Amino acid sequence: MHIIFGYISNWQMPIMRILKYFKLNVYYLSINAETNTKKIQIADKLKKKDIYPLPLELKEKISPSAGFGIAFHDPNEFSYKKNKKLVPDSNLKKYSNLFSIDENNTKKLRLLIQDFIFPRQLSISSNLGVWSALYPTTKIIYVSFNFRCFYMSDVDKNIFKIIIPLDLLSYLVRIIKLKKIFSFFSAIKNSNKNNNKVFNEQNFEKLENKSIALVTHKGILYGTKDYVIFEKSLYYSDDKNSYLNKYNILHLDYENFLKPEERLHWICLKKIKVSGVKTFLKTLFASIKTLYLIRSWSTFLGWLLCIQKYSVYVKYCEVIQKFKKLKIAIIDYEVLCPKTLLLAFEKNKVKTVAAQERFIHIFCSSFANPIIDTYYVTSEFAANFIKKSKYNDVKNLVPVGFYRSDYLSLYKEGNIPEEISKAKANGKKILIILGYQPPNYWFESYPNLYNSWSSQISFLEDIIKLSERLDNTFIVIRYKITDWTWTNNTYFKKILKKINDCENLIISTNFKESFYSYKLCANADLVIAKHTSLADECLSKKIPVLFYDYTHNMKQMMSEAFDYSPSGLMCYNFEELLEKSQSLLFNNSSKLKKEITKLQETIYYVKDKGNIKHKIIGQLENLISST
Repeated sequence: MHIIFGYISNWQMPIMRILKYFKLNVYYLSINAETNTKKIQIADKLKKKDIYPLPLELKEKISPSAGFGIAFHDPNEFSYKKNKKLVPDSNLKKYSNLFSIDENNTKKLRLLIQDFIFPRQLSISSNLGVWSALYPTTKIIYVSFNFRCFYMSDVDKNIFKIIIPLDLLSYLVRIIKLKKIFSFFSAIKNSNKNNNKVFNEQNFEKLENKSIALVTHKGILYGTKDYVIFEKSLYYSDDKNSYLNKYNILHLDYENFLKPEERLHWICLKKIKVSGVKTFLKTLFASIKTLYLIRSWSTFLGWLLCIQKYSVYVKYCEVIQKFKKLKIAIIDYEVLCPKTLLLAFEKNKVKTVAAQERFIHIFCSSFANPIIDTYYVTSEFAANFIKKSKYNDVKNLVPVGFYRSDYLSLYKEGNIPEEISKAKANGKKILIILGYQPPNYWFESYPNLYNSWSSQISFLEDIIKLSERLDNTFIVIRYKITDWTWTNNTYFKKILKKINDCENLIISTNFKESFYSYKLCANADLVIAKHTSLADECLSKKIPVLFYDYTHNMKQMMSEAFDYSPSGLMCYNFEELLEKSQSLLFNNSSKLKKEITKLQETIYYVKDKGNIKHKIIGQLENLISST
């Protein structure tokens, strides 16, 4: 018997020690603590008692379908089955009325529920699924004190759950206080006066008349001030008189990010005060109205989830109502925007527009479920795939291409980064490696399926071997990274020294320039990537790419979702990586180059070529003028 705790904190440690004292196999998945220092302390104390995180990293061989597949594309639809168990189709129609959704199009609410279920499948069910596949005859008991774990999907018959929702009790204790009850009745008395006060404080006089809004996800910069990956400028027009000009458009933030520039029209939606009384009464009425839908424990959980989401939806509706002339909301990172906010836009007759951020997302049925009116997608193939999928709700699909690939075209003309300029001038082939950063701490690495410390070492060892076996080639390792803590970790000291000792291999550290990764790839003879959207963007511009689709104990992770129809560009071991790298770098008649050309004519094909940002801006301007 194996006992696996979910999210642990200090008070659970004595329980785990007692179980370990009786010679039981005890593990945990994650540590809940206020600071990283406290997390380290808890992990070290448990380590002294021979209690470790679930050691997936240390296993010799893991089937991708047993774990990564569950987390990423869910071929067996575990999350969708859980979704329908919580809220059967007959109930879904009744709940849809609360959200002003037509009973004939209940898919929107189904996708909202899917968004909630996925995080539990990603962080819990997938790991348990791997462990179950490794120990199919062993009884596995998952122990959690978190109420949300009731919503995790069931992935195997030998997994049993013990969930004691103590976090729910502590939450109730916090909110049920005399002071808050008194505040509630005071709010009833002063609700109108307070609402007017808030309206004036937020300077809505200037902003309520805006008709176009950009709904941002974590600001307008991808990365941080110190580690810039790229600026989010797709929807900004250079025309100072355009609604889409950076300093004309209204920015709506749902993550409580501070205004990055003083001149921007910026509103944090969560900071706009709404009537707590109105929200409470509407939620109470909805709860009573739908109580009859509870027929079992599962449908109770579904009811609770729908009512909680309805409460959030009501708040968003009241906020959006304040922007009386808002007609179009442009959504930044479409699959991460809260569905409750998207439904609030629909309720207020605000059209939503978005561009597809990740090509691979169309194959991810566990998550990445867009609800959008007009969707600018990466290709005709993507549009047709989305049309046939039940995991989205899109009215108008417009194939335009990969919008960030514009930068690959731009930087191909004489923008050679200093890191590779000397090697390129000397006639060397340029090989860019796109990697994933590992977790910062050992206890986060143990249960990690894809980018653990061990997989990082294995990855870097392979790149070092490539540098030794490829003639006349200069290699740059580039990470999409916002934290270099791992490079100071003694665990990586030896491998980093090996890299430093290589004459033709470096790790790129320039994170001051926006789109710097695109500058490197635009000048590459070959890109080797752990799957990333930049790899798809490169292939769409005929820049050769090989996918590094294996780790030290797993292979064919991304191929399980999509193998590029199928393609020889996927590499499952070092020998394949070396052979295919040599072919693409030094063989002009390589069959792989023909495959890349074929991808341009199939999965990346779009009818209208040209600058993609200009196409999107032009279509948005037409949409604005016709709305």
